Amino acid sequence: MTDIAPLRTGDPARLGAYELLGRVGEGGQGSVFLGVSPSGERVAVKLLRPDRGGAAGTGTAATRFQREIEILRRVAPFCTAQVVETGLFGTRPYIVSEYVEGPTLQQVVESAGPLRDARLRRLAVGTMTALSAIHRAGVVHRDFKPSNVLLSRDGPRVIDFGIAREVDALATGSGVVGTPPYMAPEQFEAASVGPPADLFAWGSTMVFAATGKPPFGMDSMPAIVNRILHREPDLGDLGGDLRDLVVECLSKDPARRPAAKDALLRLLGARGRQPDGELLTAGTAVAAGASGAALESASRTGSEVLIETPGIAPRTRETAVVTPRPGEAVPAPGGPENQPAWRRRVTALLTGVAATVVLVSGGMVYALVQGGSPGTAKVSASPTPTVVREAVDAPATRTERVRLPELKTTLHEAPGDPVRVTSFIHLTGSVSYSYARDPKSGKFESIGPYHEPAVSPDGAWTAVLPWIKMNIPGPHDSIRLIERATGREFVVRTVAKPLANYNPFWSSDGKRILLTTYKDSSADQIVGFVVVDVATARATAVTTDTLMPGTSPFMWAPGESTVAVRFPDGSGVGLRLFDLGGKTVRTIPAVGEPSSRENTFSPAGKRFVTMCPDKVATVCVWDTRTARRQAAFPAPAAATLVGWYNDAHVMLIDRTKDPRRVVVVNLKGEVVRVLAEIPADEFDGTGESFIPRFTKD
Repeated sequence: MTDIAPLRTGDPARLGAYELLGRVGEGGQGSVFLGVSPSGERVAVKLLRPDRGGAAGTGTAATRFQREIEILRRVAPFCTAQVVETGLFGTRPYIVSEYVEGPTLQQVVESAGPLRDARLRRLAVGTMTALSAIHRAGVVHRDFKPSNVLLSRDGPRVIDFGIAREVDALATGSGVVGTPPYMAPEQFEAASVGPPADLFAWGSTMVFAATGKPPFGMDSMPAIVNRILHREPDLGDLGGDLRDLVVECLSKDPARRPAAKDALLRLLGARGRQPDGELLTAGTAVAAGASGAALESASRTGSEVLIETPGIAPRTRETAVVTPRPGEAVPAPGGPENQPAWRRRVTALLTGVAATVVLVSGGMVYALVQGGSPGTAKVSASPTPTVVREAVDAPATRTERVRLPELKTTLHEAPGDPVRVTSFIHLTGSVSYSYARDPKSGKFESIGPYHEPAVSPDGAWTAVLPWIKMNIPGPHDSIRLIERATGREFVVRTVAKPLANYNPFWSSDGKRILLTTYKDSSADQIVGFVVVDVATARATAVTTDTLMPGTSPFMWAPGESTVAVRFPDGSGVGLRLFDLGGKTVRTIPAVGEPSSRENTFSPAGKRFVTMCPDKVATVCVWDTRTARRQAAFPAPAAATLVGWYNDAHVMLIDRTKDPRRVVVVNLKGEVVRVLAEIPADEFDGTGESFIPRFTKD
């Protein structure tokens, strides 16, 4: 039975004539509610998010939502959860449709184990019948997977048309959409994605139903994609003619996969092709063990599908869908199969190896950005030293609670804070979702999966750096820049592949971005850095005179005419500084691990902070000019160094309590402020859930 969660604060109690009883699920477009009509009939109500659609009928999400309604109406009524009505809640569109009771295939297999014999056969027939009808309506689903198959009493139903597309609208390079373990090779290669992609996903879903795991694994994203592109599927003990059909559906070549209607005939024991109007007969449907709904539709039209868009599976997320924008990278192989580069970098964020300005807590990434008033940044091509005011004010004590999208983590913010969370990455398994904060509204907006966002200090720009490199179109790595005031976007090429860039750091004036260059996407050997000039949209790649092992990123050094990076030597861990031509200008040995979340140098540049090299759970503060230790204070036994709050306070993650706490401490180690509370289940210390980035105001 489908789980129904209570309504949340802010949820409407009614939509039109329908009373809302609870939440069925939530996805990238919006929320799905269980409702009841005036006559007492249960319905599903899908409501678009308030911050996605803008005015009624405007915005990308609203356009997709409207297209979903049109697709639902296009597919024959007996194939879908029938649309009852549509309407507006203020400016937010909603769909009221038939409510379909039942768990998803994903839930059934995970709780009760794989399907066998007649149950598996009925599933295969029912879902292939669904795909036949979808394709006959001129639609490609593009995200067929176990969590989008509902096992209702009258047979399996395919749900979630939020990213479906018309067959005649397909185009090369139109964007990668899908859920990685069930995506076809052409979806990773910027090729035309048509009905054969649904057949590939169907084959993968049948393997999951029969064995409990998809045929190309469920570990890291690059490893999964590499297997899909280059390896043979693992079909386990799937046997008989179903195995033969699945093998054909999982062909790397779309042209070698059968059409849905032909595959359905084979499942029903037929040989050869028949006209569209004679795909099934009542007799063949009964012989195949088809559901009652399949039998009814077969006798009526010859092809049957049961589709229900609003009935998203409980607590599943549409954010598992990979939807890069034009110019974005798409998921691709890269790095060791057991630990992809992006995952290793996230792990580094959580374990103290230097990484970009981020706080890591249970699967999210907070980004601290230097703030200011929103607007268009004026950028010059040449760097100039930045004059900063040394801020030593004590943190505010009166704060406002801020909740993050789809998480239980709570931020505690005050108007006078010198830093605040401006972006974060939410990691779930091998999938990541990125959010950036709108400088005007303060709301967090999704910017697509598998990317590392960084908001400029003045809030004028968001830099979006792909984590997974191989399938970025063309021979170069790249970074995407979004102007927040206008929505204007452009892509800047950085380095030639296989070189790869990670870890964006904005300069304090918002004019340049510093990226670390690795020899390849495994990110285990630094070869230099890149400086991106926003005004000219040009990147300058620099090779350093010394190779730097490990994954620690370059950061801006005080004055921003030099850059610094962590380096290990015989005397321990230190810092090495380079000029913008890549020449070593200074080495500071044996100071311990620097800040792993943001710049290790204080805002005024007079100090830098590390975990002490000679004492466990102790923070050291050093004089930048002399490299002499100025202070040392104890940290919690399980603590992560984040960076500077202002010139007299640093930020730590205290992992000794539940919830985990991001705290501000003075240079005596006294906690003077809590910045965030992160439940333990959203912070597991391995990079599996939440990584925030802070920006200076």
